[in-house]
Amino acid sequence: RAAASQHPTPAGVALAAVTAGLALGLLAKVLTVSGRRKELSPHVATLESLTAAAAAASERMLRLADEDSAAFEGYLAARRLPCSTEAQHVERLRVLACAVHQAISVPLEAAQEAAAGLRLCSDAGDLTPAALIADLGVAATLLASALRAFLLCAQSNVRQLAPDAASYRERLAAEKERQERALRLAQAVLERAAVAGS
Repeated sequence: RAAASQHPTPAGVALAAVTAGLALGLLAKVLTVSGRRKELSPHVATLESLTAAAAAASERMLRLADEDSAAFEGYLAARRLPCSTEAQHVERLRVLACAVHQAISVPLEAAQEAAAGLRLCSDAGDLTPAALIADLGVAATLLASALRAFLLCAQSNVRQLAPDAASYRERLAAEKERQERALRLAQAVLERAAVAGS
């Protein structure tokens, strides 16, 4: 309901983070159920490790959704600070710079988490029975979409809020490279799911 309201938050990053959090939760479920299969009993330790990683990543994603909303609210609050005096002007610039940093850092952190989640999906591929492979494909699909959304929003924030900051552009370029590798993993998971379902 809040997403459809006229309030500025939550918006793109927060919604993508919630989606990614649910996808990672689904991945954890797939791994948990897979671990109960007798034929996978030799891999129980690996499945438990992957399950714990997916569950922890899901929690982090949901926290990032809240952090993104807080970051944008912080930016709007910084824009409203008074700047009538020199001291107020300096303080406003300081607070604004911090707010811009957070508004860019949160989607980039979320992108890293989504990429890591896709690596988990890839690692889970050989350990996922055919009955669950479609759910693994759904998790990978949602994470891939969220990853694209995070980088789209980060790029927009850099362009609008810090167009002259080379450090942000460099971070964004590094995340785009990571995105390409992660999306190739997602495609491989989807191809495996398609073969298993045919």
